[in-house]
Amino acid sequence: MMSEEIVGKKTSLSSLIYPKRIPNIKFGPIKDEMGFTLSERLALRQAWNLIKPFERRYGQDVFYSFLNDYSWGIKKFGNGTELDLKALHSHAFRFINFFGLLIEEKDSVMFQLMINDNNQTHSRCKVGSFFVGHLAQALADYVLKVFHKVSSLSLERGLDKLVEKFQNYQDNPSITSAHNRLSKMNSDPRPPRGNPVEAQGMNRNYIGRRTSAADAASATAISGF
Repeated sequence: MMSEEIVGKKTSLSSLIYPKRIPNIKFGPIKDEMGFTLSERLALRQAWNLIKPFERRYGQDVFYSFLNDYSWGIKKFGNGTELDLKALHSHAFRFINFFGLLIEEKDSVMFQLMINDNNQTHSRCKVGSFFVGHLAQALADYVLKVFHKVSSLSLERGLDKLVEKFQNYQDNPSITSAHNRLSKMNSDPRPPRGNPVEAQGMNRNYIGRRTSAADAASATAISGF
């Protein structure tokens, strides 16, 4: 009787340890919080490292070709009776630069804020998602055309996802401007929680990254486009 109790206790104890549960297996590529796989992220960043030295030229090629198809857009750069060439050239460069900032951004919250700011800026200038999405698609097509010899399926999928994010987040009036939220945060007199030195450093780093992204997003809609 005693031996049976001992055996029973050993059995119940071993049942807690063996057999070990098999972890849940996820099939397919693992995606980050922004929906990109590791191979897509890598392909986008490698392509953008090649584009960076030629951002101004590529931006002009894409934007001016786009305006040939949507000629009404050039009116957005008028300052009364004359065409504001400075704003036109600046937008051509800033748009492709903003595209690159999205690719390089690792923080999903910052990524979302950048998309939201771009949405708000173009909405104020009465430029809808249809045209912004088409411009993003024109840029993606241009990149694939320029790098057709070294293009990959991962690069194509990554660009498609970026274009989709431009299309999804436009014309959304429920989104609050990230710029307004950040301004409210900066004016909040309450001290940060936790380590004040660490919090101050994190806040400064966040604001610096946020400012550069906001500048690029705002510049993509200079004079209304």
